[in-house]
Amino acid sequence: MTEEKNRVAEILKAAIKGEEEGFRYYDYLAQRAGNVDARRKLENLRDDEIRHKETLIAVYKKFVGKEVGRLPDKGLGALNEIFRDGRIDSLKSEMEFINLAIEVELATSKFYDREKHLINDPEFQAVFDQLADEEYNHYQLLQAEKDALGGNYHWFSFDSTSPLED
Repeated sequence: MTEEKNRVAEILKAAIKGEEEGFRYYDYLAQRAGNVDARRKLENLRDDEIRHKETLIAVYKKFVGKEVGRLPDKGLGALNEIFRDGRIDSLKSEMEFINLAIEVELATSKFYDREKHLINDPEFQAVFDQLADEEYNHYQLLQAEKDALGGNYHWFSFDSTSPLED
């Protein structure tokens, strides 16, 4: 494989791993959500992450020309570290969970925006633009939820519809 293809493969594998980590994080939160609406919305975020992974696998196959194979131990963000050695259990409040998700979504959006020029191909760039936009929308959604929580709103336990949009 050429040096350029190796770099593309490395970047895409890190992105795929990052999406897996996002899936795992939102799944973890959804399973613990006491509010049915919050659970459903977390599951939507989780499902977006798996859809992103599938998109990246297709991009990998097209632009690298082979199966993905083994992924790196670490993806794009802080999520891998938080699952290691049970550190996720140290997060206690809704705000801590949301702050981490906000950090990861914004970093992931910036990653896709920065790396879209990795290959001079309009299709590749369009996929990365779309992923950057979707991750940024997740960031905005979570930021709005954080603002609502700041008003003493309890995301996981409140008995009525949460403000988190679908």
